[in-house]
Amino acid sequence: MKPKLILVFSFLLSIFTHAQVPVSVPAQDHYKQGYFVINGHVKNSKEPLFDFGMTTYMNNIVNSIVVKNDGSFEQQFRIQNRQDIYFYLNDDAITFTVQDKDTITLSWDNEDFKKTFSIRGKNEARTKQLNFQYTLYNRFRSLVSDMYQMDRNLSAEKKYTLVNDLYNRNVKAILDSVASESSNRLIIDLYFQYTTFLLSHRLLPQYKLSLIEEAGKTYRYPDMPNMRPDYTQLNEDWFWNIAEYRNFIFNYARFYKPFNSFSPAPNNPKKAFNPVYNEYHLALANLSITPIQEWFITRSIMFGFGHYEFAETEKVYNQVIGTITSPVLSDTLQKYYTAISRLKPGSVAPDFALKNEKGQTVSLKDFKGKLIYIDFWGVGCGPCISAIKNHVPKFHDFYKDKNIVFVNICVDAKESQWKAALKKYNLGGVNLIAEGWTSHPTCQSYNVSSLPHYILIDQNGKIVNNNARDPGSYNLKDDKNEINALLK
Repeated sequence: MKPKLILVFSFLLSIFTHAQVPVSVPAQDHYKQGYFVINGHVKNSKEPLFDFGMTTYMNNIVNSIVVKNDGSFEQQFRIQNRQDIYFYLNDDAITFTVQDKDTITLSWDNEDFKKTFSIRGKNEARTKQLNFQYTLYNRFRSLVSDMYQMDRNLSAEKKYTLVNDLYNRNVKAILDSVASESSNRLIIDLYFQYTTFLLSHRLLPQYKLSLIEEAGKTYRYPDMPNMRPDYTQLNEDWFWNIAEYRNFIFNYARFYKPFNSFSPAPNNPKKAFNPVYNEYHLALANLSITPIQEWFITRSIMFGFGHYEFAETEKVYNQVIGTITSPVLSDTLQKYYTAISRLKPGSVAPDFALKNEKGQTVSLKDFKGKLIYIDFWGVGCGPCISAIKNHVPKFHDFYKDKNIVFVNICVDAKESQWKAALKKYNLGGVNLIAEGWTSHPTCQSYNVSSLPHYILIDQNGKIVNNNARDPGSYNLKDDKNEINALLK
């Protein structure tokens, strides 16, 4: 899904090697589990709970907050260092930063969210920080959303101008406010958010973000006298504290393949498709800061188990697991491998019991003797909806008289939203819902950390492929495709 870019090695050798801000806190302390509290009150509550997403050093997670009968709520959650959270309220995701020992107090009326929503921290300073983030959200949210849906037919220069102009407006809104450590981090966060837009629209490295000076004003990045944010730079302080920076490093190195012209990996005699193998050696050769290098390798292997062939990713895991020096990362990787091994081809598929649109409970065992193709999807997932509209009808129709059942499990919506989407898209097959996504046992059992996610289970209830192809990728008339081969 990501574009690929080939750069000369002389450029890449310098990438990620610039000076960095010293970090005084030991790496292991950043991984320690702290906590924060979310409390408050909602009027006219329509649901017994509401969700929020949160970044971690590996994957984003989703938590649910239970709303009591009187509309009040208060829960404590674990956190590592400083992370971003996304409150899924008013049909949107409202972003704030949280840290260890934070207390976030929310209040709103469901019948008039925009006029009644308020947020407070545990002291005046935190309240100002949180409210400033909310002000930025209200001012720029719709404009930022447009960046994701930019017209593909626009010229590269026009795309860059749109991204850079909005970046300038966003940064200057911060610089015109009272400077603080919090605002400094917001600026770095914005830099990598907008650089990601450049990345996704294939504008790097030809175009880079730049501040446009205004008459009578001189803008500069606070607390950075001799440098500006630079996506070619490794910076440990940013790594620990800014999720957008971590995501950019991970996606830029993996999907844009900036090291394609130089492969540090030994030759693979079998020429197997194994991105994780290449990413591991890429990290060894080019990520010189140990905490970032080991994080990248760990996350790459975990991503590989969720997206690529199990056996090939397993080879890298076996090679790496004894070399990770961070006890936290080593333990995380071992536990993940133990869990994901249950989805190894040939393993018995985990059972589930989920509700269909009629409120009936449906179990995996109900389909014994049939080939099962599971589609984990979301109402808010663009690629999911694109597949449902453009490929699923033909896919289902081709196999309508075959011994196969299509099970669609929605994970990101409430029941009312899900039912409305089923009606809107006329989605066939068996439709089930698993609210809560990463917190739902079924999603956890099947390692559903991103959408869409497809799984193929054979007639004996055993995993064939935990990372099956999407409906549009199959050559339906090819007898050798994995579905046709199993239906013979």
